[in-house]
Amino acid sequence: MNMRPNAWTSRLLLSLAIGLAILLVVMLLLGRAFGENEVRVAKPAPPFALKDARGRAIKLADFKDKALIVCFFATRDNPSQKQVVILNDLLKKYSETNVAVLGVALSQTSYPSTEDYAAQQHLHYPLYAADYNVIVAFGGLTAIPTTFVIDKNQNIIQKYVGITETNVLEADLKAILKQ
Repeated sequence: MNMRPNAWTSRLLLSLAIGLAILLVVMLLLGRAFGENEVRVAKPAPPFALKDARGRAIKLADFKDKALIVCFFATRDNPSQKQVVILNDLLKKYSETNVAVLGVALSQTSYPSTEDYAAQQHLHYPLYAADYNVIVAFGGLTAIPTTFVIDKNQNIIQKYVGITETNVLEADLKAILKQ
């Protein structure tokens, strides 16, 4: 009897088993790296209320069944100014859909009011002065601009700190509008 073929078969099976185990570990690690196995739970948006320069109030409930983008920014901050333009262009593109954008300007002394700034920038969305309680309700800010994407069920599905490009926001909006 020759034991050689069985030894070869055993080594082959052992090598295949090790190779398969390594492949599974690599796939698991890649899945985690790209977030495919990550389950995110949407956080309810805070029931905020803001007033514009004329005292008109707006609240989260006014945007029921709409996709909403809320951006906290400063009128004299370069990244914020870029974000304001991105959001304005995005709203023009999605003006026929259930998409709304709100700009929330952080207070800056000796600069134009939010109303004047909106007119200067030819914005297609309203601007409101930031309210401390609203900032706290959104979890505080670590930098500006900070943008929140809120779905039709009024859940925060995404938070972006810094400039957020159009394609990223469009992907979020497309997902929301499919709901």
